[in-house]
Amino acid sequence: MSIQFDRLFQHSPNAYMVLDRQMRFVEVNHAYELLTGLSRVQLLGRALFDVFPGATNDDGSPQADVLRSSLERAFATGERDVLALIPYAIESDTPEGRIVDVRYWSATHTPLRDDDGNVVAVMQHTTDVTEVHRLREEVRRAREATGLTAEQMSEGVLSRAAAVQRDNARLSARQAFLTDLFEQAPGFMAVLRGPDNVFDLANEAYERLIGRRDFIGVPLREVLPELREQGFFELLDQVRETGNPFVGRGMPVILRDAGGEERTLFVDFIYQPVRDSHGRIEGIFVQGADVTGREAALSALRESEGRFRTIANLVPQMVWSARGNGEIDYCNQRWYDFTGLPEGATRGHEWDEPLHPDDRDRAWALWRRSLATGEPYDIEYRMRFHTGEYRWVLGRALPIRDASGLIVRWMGTCTDIQDQKRVQEMLERSQDALRAADRQKDHFLAMLAHELRNPLAPIATAAQLLKMAPDSVQNVLQASEIIDRQAIHMGNLVEDLMDVSRVTRGLTSLKRRRVRLSEIVDAAIEQTMPLMTRRGHRFSLADRTHGVELWADRSRLTQILSNLLNNAAKYTPPNGTVALEIERQASDVLLRVRDNGVGIEPELLSRVFELFAQAESTPERHEGGLGIGLALARSLTRLHGGSLTAHSAGAGEGSTFELRLPVEVPPGLDDDALE
Repeated sequence: MSIQFDRLFQHSPNAYMVLDRQMRFVEVNHAYELLTGLSRVQLLGRALFDVFPGATNDDGSPQADVLRSSLERAFATGERDVLALIPYAIESDTPEGRIVDVRYWSATHTPLRDDDGNVVAVMQHTTDVTEVHRLREEVRRAREATGLTAEQMSEGVLSRAAAVQRDNARLSARQAFLTDLFEQAPGFMAVLRGPDNVFDLANEAYERLIGRRDFIGVPLREVLPELREQGFFELLDQVRETGNPFVGRGMPVILRDAGGEERTLFVDFIYQPVRDSHGRIEGIFVQGADVTGREAALSALRESEGRFRTIANLVPQMVWSARGNGEIDYCNQRWYDFTGLPEGATRGHEWDEPLHPDDRDRAWALWRRSLATGEPYDIEYRMRFHTGEYRWVLGRALPIRDASGLIVRWMGTCTDIQDQKRVQEMLERSQDALRAADRQKDHFLAMLAHELRNPLAPIATAAQLLKMAPDSVQNVLQASEIIDRQAIHMGNLVEDLMDVSRVTRGLTSLKRRRVRLSEIVDAAIEQTMPLMTRRGHRFSLADRTHGVELWADRSRLTQILSNLLNNAAKYTPPNGTVALEIERQASDVLLRVRDNGVGIEPELLSRVFELFAQAESTPERHEGGLGIGLALARSLTRLHGGSLTAHSAGAGEGSTFELRLPVEVPPGLDDDALE
């Protein structure tokens, strides 16, 4: 309706202009342009007294003072101020040049208020009464000069009266035009007069709205009694009492037709107070529009949005949407529950705040590509959980296009895939472990074949010696020693394999008794010393336990220690050093085997106690073995309630193995054979 009032303002035959508090032109109508000879563009934004400074009166006072005072009174008091007659010079450009014409004006200054009732502008209604004033002055002067009566002078003023009549006709035509415009306006309009809100005017749209006609002069309460208890009568009283307009948007109103059937409409409207020349409220202007269709659409939209939000909050994923330009405008509750951020914190272009810093550039690059090409968005990245940890998330989005194919929205989801990632990593590790185990198996089989083949060659040679000289005592003794030695070696290999099988299947049990640690140490050294002697190693023993006794399986504990000493001897080059240190630490004893051999690389150190794990064979290390000694040693150590660890600074830096055993039997151990 603002457009319609603007047309009324612009097409009014009366000259109107609006000034702000700085006395600058805010608006002028066409009649004002014609009256002043200046266009709207030339006037808007300029100060009134810069454009029209006025002249000086005969008494020497500036003409502008009277006009300025009237405007200031309207601003200060908030009441209408009227200048019945004021001379004021208007400068204008003519074909003969710029002229100054002193004309007489009648001006009404009406304050305009904002929604809070503050005067923000003044509207001036200006009427050029120069001709009327001059006619009156001519009549006065003629009377004084000639002494003629009014009747005698009437003939001289008939022409001027005819002009005034023509102006009145034009004014009537303009009023008729404005009345037609009021009637044909698409929005409903009415004017209510007096405290009883009597209908003074109402257009056709208002009649259609209420379904009634011929109610001009009838109070509102009689025309629409169904408005009782709906609050509209009270709103009218409030506007009349306060002088402040009331604006209602989408307000429901229940109306009753001629048959008594009720219908509910929704309207946008304004109750604007109408003031008389003294500023008193004499009526209320009602203007508005039926927005039932709009409100129904909005209600359907809100219902649809409510369903969407409910569904979005029920699904386990984080749901979000973005405008066509990629600006996030919605995230469901699960998003905020996941991130712990306050609602709205990641809208707009701030959605990357919870992303892992290492993933942001990649996520942005892929998002920009999707925005540019319309391709679906699909990415895995890490997002900060509300606990502070980063979890893997699968982000996906699809475009929504309008009828012309233009992308108007993106709908996306984020799914927590941390558990899937963990399972995937476990599967990958399992696959790697299986592949490693497979390689270890192949390596073990090759080593086993090699280790079994080694003793077979000497046995075969001994058999040939016996065939060549079966009666030679020397040959028989020599062949017997070879066969016996190699059979023992093969027996040890088989026994190691059986030990590993029993331990891994949980079939091994310990036969514990109280044993002297020194006896275990002596037995292990005795088993290992031949190898150390052959390789020229220097062996040292430092026992600071002084006769400690353990609850242990003598043979198994000897096996553990001999495996450690054998391992040190195998991986220490000839003429190296092997040391055994024993000390008491609280309720444990610690046996430390040191060597200055080939050392253990970091990659092998992490799996040195695994089955079949061995360092690469070297020319210095040719004593054989299946790579199960350390694995067997650790398993037997754990059965004793102890621990076995390995340390090395790296290749060529030697190795240290620490065997820690409890002096007493730890509680909870399987001790069926304890003696």
